[in-house]
Amino acid sequence: MKSFYFLFFLFAFAKAATAQTPTKSNEISSDSLNISRKSYVATRVNDKPNIDGKPFEAFWEGLPVAKDFVMIEPTNGQAERPTHRTEVKIAYDDTALYVAGYLYDDDPGSIPTQFSQRDQIGVQADNFGFYINTYNNQINQTRFFATSANALADAIVEGGREDFSYNVVFTSETSIDDKGWYVEMKIPYRTLRFPKRNVQDWSFQVTRRIVKLNEFYSYNYIDITKGNDTQYDALLKGVAEINPPLRLNLYPYTSVVHNRFAGENTTDYSAGLDLKYGINEAFTLDATLIPDFGQVAFDQVRLNLGPFEQTFGENRAFFNEGTDLLNKGGIFFSRRIGQTPSGFSNIELFENEDIIDNPSSAQLLNAVKVTGRTKNRLGVGVLNAITEKTEATVENSADGFRRLVVTEPFTNYNMFVLDQQFGKNSSASIANANTLRNGSFTDANVTALIVDLNDSQAANNYHTEVKMSNRFTPTGTDSGYQTEIQWRRTTGKWRPRLGHFLTGENWNPNDLGQNFSTNFQTFAADLQYNQFTQQGIFNRYNIELRMRHERQLNPDIITKTDVTLNPFFITRERLAFGMDVVYSTRNLNQFESRIPRQVVRYNPATFVGGFISTDYRKKLALDINAGYFQRFDDPELSYDYNVSPRFRFSDKFLLIYRYSWSRTDDRISYVTRINEGATAILSNRNTHTVENQISGTYNFNNRQALSIAFRNFWSRASFSRNFEELQDDGTTIPSDYALEDGQNPDANFNIWNLDLSYRWRFAPGSEATLLYRNSIFNQDDQGEISYQDSLQNLFQQDQRHNISLRVTYFLDFNDARRLFKA
Repeated sequence: MKSFYFLFFLFAFAKAATAQTPTKSNEISSDSLNISRKSYVATRVNDKPNIDGKPFEAFWEGLPVAKDFVMIEPTNGQAERPTHRTEVKIAYDDTALYVAGYLYDDDPGSIPTQFSQRDQIGVQADNFGFYINTYNNQINQTRFFATSANALADAIVEGGREDFSYNVVFTSETSIDDKGWYVEMKIPYRTLRFPKRNVQDWSFQVTRRIVKLNEFYSYNYIDITKGNDTQYDALLKGVAEINPPLRLNLYPYTSVVHNRFAGENTTDYSAGLDLKYGINEAFTLDATLIPDFGQVAFDQVRLNLGPFEQTFGENRAFFNEGTDLLNKGGIFFSRRIGQTPSGFSNIELFENEDIIDNPSSAQLLNAVKVTGRTKNRLGVGVLNAITEKTEATVENSADGFRRLVVTEPFTNYNMFVLDQQFGKNSSASIANANTLRNGSFTDANVTALIVDLNDSQAANNYHTEVKMSNRFTPTGTDSGYQTEIQWRRTTGKWRPRLGHFLTGENWNPNDLGQNFSTNFQTFAADLQYNQFTQQGIFNRYNIELRMRHERQLNPDIITKTDVTLNPFFITRERLAFGMDVVYSTRNLNQFESRIPRQVVRYNPATFVGGFISTDYRKKLALDINAGYFQRFDDPELSYDYNVSPRFRFSDKFLLIYRYSWSRTDDRISYVTRINEGATAILSNRNTHTVENQISGTYNFNNRQALSIAFRNFWSRASFSRNFEELQDDGTTIPSDYALEDGQNPDANFNIWNLDLSYRWRFAPGSEATLLYRNSIFNQDDQGEISYQDSLQNLFQQDQRHNISLRVTYFLDFNDARRLFKA
């Protein structure tokens, strides 16, 4: 009953927030989405242009011009400046689209031209974007970008989510003269998916960002107060009698790695192949055979004293690129593939036995994915990956006998999604994640049903998910469930949101997914006010009020309620600032104790934090944020800050430094369990953390760059020896528990990572990377050690030196076939 009254209150709160001033019957309501779509007729050509960034040759003469661009930001709907006109021409033949952009500027000497590498368009350079939707469904786009410094980028978009991990091979060149800057693009059909039909039904959009003016324009007007930008495409007419080409691209690679650690040297050679094959006009198969991920970025490892595992983002390109469809339902976490073996920490040892080799990851043998969408708007995504059996080596020190222990069997991971789009930007999906392990190890299956509905006026979004997990263990089957239902306003300045999230006690998708908390439900209510256009000194701003009411599911008790105020502002001069103010009621934390359903009681608390970010257009810019946390009638206190200056020495060289400092005192925290795990021992814990990071890139040009990435993370933790025994109601009483000899919960954690790399994109789609990697790690129980002393101890550890060279070459079957015919 209490839950019902609370939900009713949230509903009343949200509906009140959506109250609108009545409109006259002959006016269009501000809630309706009335899109005016321009139309452009592309020209079929017989010749091919010379793609050099200078679209002045006879090829482009006489072609229709797309013009009269409209501002997106900061003054939404305002016509383009006469001094900064934009014109676009589009042509096509049997193999590709050709795009020319004329971006006029009355002061071309001031056009910013910061160099960058592929997909790095958020730099101090103007950019031009050509977006194509080959299904004209107002949901999906393939985006191609060029910057005024001649860098290129590509991305795919679905429902407003932009994915720059998507990479195809296309050609783009730019130039600058006394009238502005110019773009020429060649977009081969092999980079697009489209149905086989006589006349194509396509749509498109063109954007231009002018950095020095802080202005953003589009060809077809985008009303930023309503719907998603993908709904505002113009129509692309005239594309006819083209056939989807054979899409077969090969990416063979070879690599050599030399590693030195603890006085030992090893050198490994490897070769493999990545493949892209267009099964038909709608679907693409991607495969990686004998994969090598030795050059992926290092993980941001931290000292983990919490109840949950530490996880990291995906750095492997194969599992990032084009996987938006596979993420439907949130049950797929690709880092599970090749993760630490499930038996890594559970090896049974007998008398005189020691572990002499225990691999920390399972070897990926191969992975395949198929993705695409039919002309009836049915999206299909399948990913399958296989990892090798992993074994640890155990040796008996008395007789030298060695035995192998399987820590992870031969395993097959499979992810499958069907996503049917309908209406305007709505969809219904089913997703399934399946893990099969050889032998008597645990298997798992997780299924999710997802419905995302936008009304006909694009004023309201309704989203619901229902999920079930099943784990088939040697002793039986464990089943769990999770549900989610949300409503949010998607138009207007006032945008409320309501949500309910429920997770059962046995919900566990972690064989191929990621989940931490179980046995809870959350009622959520948000109210956001958005000022989308310039007002006074502000470019835009928003103010958001968030409420979260959390309850334990079994037994049903209130665990916490949070109220958050979050204002954000950005001025006309690109100064951004904001803050978070949070009040939390008393908190019954059900995870800190490491005992199911046993809560730890924390007093009410408040948090105040804020940030400032200065104008990145200037050579020197600064990011600063800080926070302060305090519990009421409790000694727990924490505060943190970080400072990150960035300096652009030239258009070729940018260096960013980040210093982070944090401290938490007297947090009541888990130490251990006694009485056969039935009772938790806690004590007050102090932690102190310092992190230094440096990242920088020197761009020789847009195809060659030298990059540095450095991180040193240090954290210490010390526990009071005045231990407390946890009671059933979450309070604690003094305990006579004492640490045994050799037992110490304190921690000193220090890690150092340095990557220095040279990348050369020597041909379209082809790249060579030379990487030097240096890493050091130390962890002990010196909980009172200073940062300087910890750093000194760190450098007494063995250092790992790694140098690797990887060369990848792009081969297009169509180009090869034409070459052999010639």
